[in-house]
Amino acid sequence: MFYFDCKNDFVGFTQNTEWLPKNFDKFTSERSLRKLFLSLSNNVLQDFCNFNKRERDVLSKVTLKQAFEHKIKSMLPMSFIRPHKALKSFTFDSQSSKVILHYLNKNKSKQIFVANKNLLPVARLISHCYINNQMQLLLDINLLFHEFVFQKISKLHSGKKVIDEGDSITINAKNTTPTKIFPFWKDIDKNNLNIKNDVKKATQCVQKGEYCLVYLVYPKTDTFIRHIPVIVDVLEDMDYKIKAIPYSLRSTLR
Repeated sequence: MFYFDCKNDFVGFTQNTEWLPKNFDKFTSERSLRKLFLSLSNNVLQDFCNFNKRERDVLSKVTLKQAFEHKIKSMLPMSFIRPHKALKSFTFDSQSSKVILHYLNKNKSKQIFVANKNLLPVARLISHCYINNQMQLLLDINLLFHEFVFQKISKLHSGKKVIDEGDSITINAKNTTPTKIFPFWKDIDKNNLNIKNDVKKATQCVQKGEYCLVYLVYPKTDTFIRHIPVIVDVLEDMDYKIKAIPYSLRSTLR
């Protein structure tokens, strides 16, 4: 098991190794960190893969590699016995079939009949996590956190226009000043924030006159549990608010 904590780290698994964030908040076990990954991965793989609550609970007991192997198996539209009733119509998806059969070719002793036109989701999942004939999936933890925050904010502000700007999130509403949100995956020490570059981004937003309310959002930890106002000397003559905000991920454990 490897744990690491750098700004641009990737999390997930390779053939024989799991790469998980270091322990924080209530995420203090392999199982809780696996459940976190399965939940966060839903936000970036949702077009073709989604681990429901029961799957996350059960599959967090095994390695991430085993979890994704199980997911692929559950999505495969295959039977080892030909159906008695013939299909009236069938559109053969050759590209998806090739991806799936290449993955299944690991076990050459089994004869497989693929007879389903809805192959694309599982083929896409396989193409993402079966690389160079090995199971592996590494995702940028900053992207995972960004998507998590975006989804939560979109639900919380359903009556407002929430825009994903790539490196940030904007909340727009009629007759109100827009809010800018920058999500960052960092372990924050409330007594030594060490967020100089992040504050620089926020400062530039205020100086351009585009936003006067900017939130710098980080994972909530045992010690980082409250908003922290950030004072910027060069903005002393401007009306602004910049805050470091703890964002809880505990909902992924439910």
